[in-house]
Amino acid sequence: MKKERKTNIELLRIIAMILIISFHYVYKSNFTFEELSVNSFIVKVFYMFGELGVNLFILITGYFMVTGKFSVKKLIYLIIEVNFYYLLSILIGQKLGTIQLTTAKDYMMIFFPTIHARYWFITAYIIVYILSPYLNILIQNMKKKEYQRLLMILLLIWCIIPTIFGVFYNTTENMLFYSRLIWLIVMYLVGAYIKLYPIEIFSKKRNSILCTILTFTCMLVSIVIIYKFKNIFEKLGTTEIAYFWTPNTMLMFLLSVSIFEIFLNIKMKSIKIVNIIASTTLGIYMIHDGVLQRYIWDTIFKTTEHLSNNSWKIIIDIMIATIIIFIVGTIIDLIRQFIEKITIKKILDLKTFNRKSEEK
Repeated sequence: MKKERKTNIELLRIIAMILIISFHYVYKSNFTFEELSVNSFIVKVFYMFGELGVNLFILITGYFMVTGKFSVKKLIYLIIEVNFYYLLSILIGQKLGTIQLTTAKDYMMIFFPTIHARYWFITAYIIVYILSPYLNILIQNMKKKEYQRLLMILLLIWCIIPTIFGVFYNTTENMLFYSRLIWLIVMYLVGAYIKLYPIEIFSKKRNSILCTILTFTCMLVSIVIIYKFKNIFEKLGTTEIAYFWTPNTMLMFLLSVSIFEIFLNIKMKSIKIVNIIASTTLGIYMIHDGVLQRYIWDTIFKTTEHLSNNSWKIIIDIMIATIIIFIVGTIIDLIRQFIEKITIKKILDLKTFNRKSEEK
């Protein structure tokens, strides 16, 4: 029997992807500013959303995979999906004249986008998925207190210390051998812990909401403070006023966990349409953040031009672009899923059936 998806978490998955798209709108633009104004403040606020979305995705993965089962078939489907979108993007890019393949190496590499991390998150996600059975063995053979100590050590090394000392390096991501893969593994372990040992303080939705509001408010205020005292922060080594936007800052970690807990506490009946849309989120990510990203942001949506307008209306521009990308991406991925269902899935299911018959 196929497990029924939890609509509250699937809704969070959709929101996480919307956050990521809106972040890419501002981050992938060429927008620069000298003074803190309405538009520059909005840009820095949206900076906070991208890594929040990534953290939420991995919390969801850890939460479900700790009691789930690794599937070679699922891994194959995922790799096929990555190749599909990368090849499709290459073909479209060639037609548009934005991509040129000139050497034999160029042509060979288009068939191995995962290995060459053409989508950094997908490659890291696949590695975490492959490691998940062994991470789960570690988790299941630890007592609660041992698990808590492990998480405290990991968070101390790659969250707390970088947040404090990162101010001297303008980022929290370049010390103690930190990498995005390491951080995804940490967040996987956090998501798994929440599943096995629900955090008592967040058992009440009110506490989760309060933590979310306070944390996000602190992040917004920090933008103004760092800018206002930029001479002091620049002497220390920090020029990025959205200092807490990276995934492993203490504020971003708390914000991610508290929002995740809010949705865990939402009681919803299964809504099929939400579950279906949520299944397209990885496809949406690969459609808009691949080799066509410059064409999408610079030519189609003209992000730099819109962000230069010093007005609250740029929020509308960001949201319109985000909604368009999400809807178009959803339609494309549903078509891909249908093609996969009538071709690859039938082939793999047939092979599986034949192998089981031979074993009998």
